[in-house]
Amino acid sequence: MLWPLLVLILLTLGFNYLALFYGFKNLTYRMEIGSETYEIGENIEITSVVENRKPLTVSHLIITEYLPQGLGKVRNEHTMFVMPWQRVRRTHSIPAQQRGLYAIQDVHLELGDFIGFSMDFLSLPVDRQFTVLPKKVDLTQSIIPLGSPQGDVSVRRWIMDDPLLPVGIRDYTGNEPQRFIHWPSSARHGRLMVKQFDYTTDNSVLILLNMEIAKPLWKSVDEGIIEKAVSLARAVMEEFESLQIPYAFASNAYDEFSDTKGNYFPTGLGQHHLDTLLRILGGISSRIPQFFEITLRNLAHSQDNHPTVVVITPKVLETYITPLNLLDRSVNRTVVLSVEEENLDALNSSIRVYRSR
Repeated sequence: MLWPLLVLILLTLGFNYLALFYGFKNLTYRMEIGSETYEIGENIEITSVVENRKPLTVSHLIITEYLPQGLGKVRNEHTMFVMPWQRVRRTHSIPAQQRGLYAIQDVHLELGDFIGFSMDFLSLPVDRQFTVLPKKVDLTQSIIPLGSPQGDVSVRRWIMDDPLLPVGIRDYTGNEPQRFIHWPSSARHGRLMVKQFDYTTDNSVLILLNMEIAKPLWKSVDEGIIEKAVSLARAVMEEFESLQIPYAFASNAYDEFSDTKGNYFPTGLGQHHLDTLLRILGGISSRIPQFFEITLRNLAHSQDNHPTVVVITPKVLETYITPLNLLDRSVNRTVVLSVEEENLDALNSSIRVYRSR
């Protein structure tokens, strides 16, 4: 009677040994992220794919994914039973709550035997990145001219009153600003006609985003004000894209994608250009390699041809006033969009100033 039991115990111990000894052999793991970019509120889909390429069953596999801060969870853990020659996929979703560049660096695999006496461990680098974009806002509903109780119409005018030389006349589609209607041609043709402009890189706009909020730099940072400024930068980019006005982007913050000091992305237009800059905005941080007034002075003395510069800042510190006025004298037009109203009345009257609603 004892022999069958003894044989069963020996077989169990043998299979147990094989399960651990060959457990990670021909067992592959990979992680898939549903998208490279997400909007705030969207679900981030993270999929674990395990493939067992051997004739032995993996009876107890625990997968632990260590998640970056800002996702609301520190880690995600799930258990798998994988048959021979089987591929198993497990997908879970995490809501995107906060803008940022996120990276999942490694995953921990824990392999158990049949009877739970022993465990084997393996850590794998995965290096998966994705970006949560800034909150999308309506530009005309988010800013107002300084000292004005309204602004929806005025906001449209700050881009370029007389943007460029007209190259022709075409039919009015209903989407163009009414100020572009060419009334003499409209009367001659009996229908509304508008001026057609040649938007070239020689008539481009530079969007300059400031991520500095206080001096000294180590003071506590109001993340809410910074996020409003980043969202305004996104709205301005989307506005220029919709109007087909070429735009460049610069910032005084670190480029988190390359860890270099400052950002400058040349003039461009089109969905790829917009997507690239939105991804940069999603990952931009409040680490500041230099004071913003230095950035402004460098820009005022640069040879870049940007007739219009749109400065977006959480607030205008006193140290910005002189450099902003200097910048205004070196370009055709300077526009300042500030989340807070502090020191805006000290800027040159020729600077078009807007504050956040």
